[in-house]
Amino acid sequence: MIAASKHHLELLTACVIYGTVGIFMEYLKDMSVGSIIFYRVLFGLSAILCYLAITGNLSQLALKKKKKYLLLLGILYVSQMFSYYSAIRYLGASSAVLLLYTDPVYLTFLAPALLGEKNTEKTIFALFLGLIGVFYVTRPEGGFEQIAFGSDYLKGVVFGLVGGLFSSGVIISVRYLRNEYNGLTQLVWQSVISLVFLSPFAVTLPGQVLVENLYTLMLFGVMITGIGAVFYIRGVAGVSAITGSILTLLEPVSCIFFDYTVLGSDVHSGMLIGCFFILAAAIVISLDNCVFLRKFIFGEKLASSIKLPFWKKELLRPQGK
Repeated sequence: MIAASKHHLELLTACVIYGTVGIFMEYLKDMSVGSIIFYRVLFGLSAILCYLAITGNLSQLALKKKKKYLLLLGILYVSQMFSYYSAIRYLGASSAVLLLYTDPVYLTFLAPALLGEKNTEKTIFALFLGLIGVFYVTRPEGGFEQIAFGSDYLKGVVFGLVGGLFSSGVIISVRYLRNEYNGLTQLVWQSVISLVFLSPFAVTLPGQVLVENLYTLMLFGVMITGIGAVFYIRGVAGVSAITGSILTLLEPVSCIFFDYTVLGSDVHSGMLIGCFFILAAAIVISLDNCVFLRKFIFGEKLASSIKLPFWKKELLRPQGK
């Protein structure tokens, strides 16, 4: 019981840390999205490598089979981060993180095509809930007619939705590589691959700008990619997929909380309504029936005979945002 509570706390702590992304983005000045991601990943990767060296686990980073899919994971990961952070720049963290959580909507379409899994009434219902949520999150208070073509708002919505699409690709790739590489190993290699693709942004960043933002970048990388990822992976390892899927919903909630309380961003009613529907869709897609919810609430063990399709299990986010 104590061990389970520890894993719950680790996972919740990681989600709260992930929710601070909007604060860091607000304090980083005169930097492009690509350069921010590069240095965040660089400092975070350094922290993880130090952690693995101290714990004597550097050997787990050895490359095995499916290397080209590891490369694909890295490409999808950097694409997802670039889209997500761009959405934050245009929309704010609250709307961006909710749009990122639309990946179950994409998986509802992708799973039958790529994985041969059939949609059920439950997945269709979750898709319906998710689409309603997207409608409310993306709808400005004045209505869609207020959105000008080429406006920052429209760009933010597009980046957010594309980020959700790339996130669904990351989820599928993570599962495919699961038997060859554990979560932390995947995180390290996808980070290395990201640094290669993002290096042009780092080269073109003026040295003075880097120095001015260095402390924030170091803290950003260590907190999100380092501490957050380690807590996340340790927590995920000790909970069921159902429990983990529900606990990770704290991330968008904490992101909205920090966005409102720390940054003073407006949280309109449509965002809250959309938040409810998107999170409801994530819960529905993670639960096979109401028995799961009862067992989650009362802490009963799940029957070993019950199996979820892997893409539902992988709604947990191992990439550390």
